[in-house]
Amino acid sequence: MGKIWVIAVREYRAIVGTKAFVIAIVLMPVLMFGGIGVQKLLEGRVGPAERKIAVLDSAGVLCDALLKAAKQRNEHEIFELGSGKQIKPRYVLEAGPAGEVTEETRLALSQRVRRREIDAFVEIPAEVVKLPSKAHAIQVPFYAENAAVADERGWLQQVIGDAVRTRRLREAKIDPQLLDRATAPVAVEPMGLVERTQAGQITKPQQANMQETLFVPFGAMMLMWLVIFLAAQPMLESVIEEKSQRIAEVLLGSVNAFQLMVGKLLGGVGGSLTVVLIYGAGVCGLAAYYDSLRLVPLRVIPWFLVYQVLAVMLFGSLFMAIGASVNQLKEAQSMLLPVWMIMMIPLFVWYVVVREPMSGLATWLSFFPPATPLMMVLRIGATSAVPWWQPLLGILVLLATTLVIVFAAARIFRIGFLAQGKAPKFTQLLRWAIRG
Repeated sequence: MGKIWVIAVREYRAIVGTKAFVIAIVLMPVLMFGGIGVQKLLEGRVGPAERKIAVLDSAGVLCDALLKAAKQRNEHEIFELGSGKQIKPRYVLEAGPAGEVTEETRLALSQRVRRREIDAFVEIPAEVVKLPSKAHAIQVPFYAENAAVADERGWLQQVIGDAVRTRRLREAKIDPQLLDRATAPVAVEPMGLVERTQAGQITKPQQANMQETLFVPFGAMMLMWLVIFLAAQPMLESVIEEKSQRIAEVLLGSVNAFQLMVGKLLGGVGGSLTVVLIYGAGVCGLAAYYDSLRLVPLRVIPWFLVYQVLAVMLFGSLFMAIGASVNQLKEAQSMLLPVWMIMMIPLFVWYVVVREPMSGLATWLSFFPPATPLMMVLRIGATSAVPWWQPLLGILVLLATTLVIVFAAARIFRIGFLAQGKAPKFTQLLRWAIRG
């Protein structure tokens, strides 16, 4: 046992004591969430300060309403609160040629867009202001180089729709303000469940937030997935390096293959717990800074740690078995593909599971051993209604599977660690695992 602990300590230091580990710890959150920060940083700094739009108003009654709406927007909606910095472009509208819109008119305005004299133009048909005989949408063409994704199109759709609606109602002798009050929406607010405290008092329900409901359990699952990756990949590379540099013969002169593999696994587990501690402290620190500690799912933490240890042992043993059976990292890629596909299963179905954590699909997937750690943490984070016996049963199932995988991987590890030459096929690996 002492030899195993020596190997475990050595592997732990090899994982956490490198610059690559520190860089990975820092860069992984940046790669995952940096896009949000970059978008916030670049807000108001990308794109022109104004957008010029030509308005072809065949009806001759809506152009003034659009100019008024653009002025209102430019004065009140394009500046950042507090700093007053402009973060959205101004919309500068100009009236196009009056009368019927012809193909020549469209071509001339399109040429102006290409010459960057204007950014877009909109064509408002004359029949748009008339009360239609049937409830169907009337098309208002919008022309631009990036018309499908242009923000101006969405703004014009809302403004033109409001102006047309108001004009139609007045022509029908209906007060638009009265209709707005009569058709005011009724919001169905999402609320948490009411509970009774130990003192006998009934707690007030808390309003539920869709983003919190979805992304808090997803964040816990992604943290586990990330830690598995950061812990298992170095074990694979370590085994391949020791085998290719013929260090394996020296190591096996002091310990047997099973002791060496278990020691490496324990070192990987220690490295994974270090990653969890670092990221957990960071998450709690950010939550405390933004007064959002209530978002940290405390009831998930004990289950998270147990499943994290078992998951690292399960996938770490598979990675080391694959590493022992090949001579170079590129030879391991094809063998790792099935393992990665299994690890990706929870990422494919997480949204469905968060919405229905007690469904049959979610329950059965949480007992599928390779997906059990991620799926069970996701379900526990999504609802407190998961029966206590299901996480315990999941631990037993995962523990039994891990023992079988570690035993089979140890056989492959023992044979493959000293094998040289062509990488074995998958069927040969199965024979090694079964027969030893």
